[in-house]
Amino acid sequence: MVNNPANIFQPGNNWWHKALDILLPPRCVLCGLPSGSVGICGPCKLDLPWAGPQCCQCGLPLPAAQDQVCGQCIRNPPPYCRTVSPLQYCFPADQLVRAFKFHRQLAEGRVLSHLLCEYVIIKGFTQPDALIPVPLHYTRMIKRGFNQAFELGSYISRVLGIPQHSAGLRRRRNTKAQSGLSRQQRRSNLRGAFYWRGHQKPGRHVALIDDVMTTGATVSECARVLKKAGAQRVDVWVPTRAVPARLYRS
Repeated sequence: MVNNPANIFQPGNNWWHKALDILLPPRCVLCGLPSGSVGICGPCKLDLPWAGPQCCQCGLPLPAAQDQVCGQCIRNPPPYCRTVSPLQYCFPADQLVRAFKFHRQLAEGRVLSHLLCEYVIIKGFTQPDALIPVPLHYTRMIKRGFNQAFELGSYISRVLGIPQHSAGLRRRRNTKAQSGLSRQQRRSNLRGAFYWRGHQKPGRHVALIDDVMTTGATVSECARVLKKAGAQRVDVWVPTRAVPARLYRS
């Protein structure tokens, strides 16, 4: 694990912000102690499973910091250019994702977005022309009540000043849940599931937004659609990256 990035976003200096923090101090989403305006306290932030050396394309761990691209991406390059992911999808980051995604705990989503924004700025990653959230099918949207990727993208858009385009990339069919499927089954499940709507191009350089990246099947299919629609470069921005057990290092 790498050291925790410094908190680059300072609380507001307005007197009413300070007064509100005194009267109703924000609580850490993990331990419940006062956290400041970010929503996660310093000790809990340090204990998060921060990503170490990783492949710049797929985001999986690498054995040494000087390595940049893993062998799999060299042999079979994905349709996206770079994966930006500050955290491994394991305890307690996975608890934040589940609370946000399945229990509508928006405070957890704000923390995940905030950590991703910090990571982007501290690492100096090239910022895209637009953010594009991975879409949900309308039936799942109705059932869940919101699209977690859109919520993440909305916060990132406000903080970094990057426009979010959520109308173009669409999901044409309600695929089976990806959890429990093999890599090949995930690819087959998603083939042809997405399309680009309208004549406007997605942008020269775009970043796909989602809550977690597992095998990369979803973002790969989305990236192919975006490139076909005119995008020259597609990055993937996710707060958490699932890591196979054989690669995980605590």
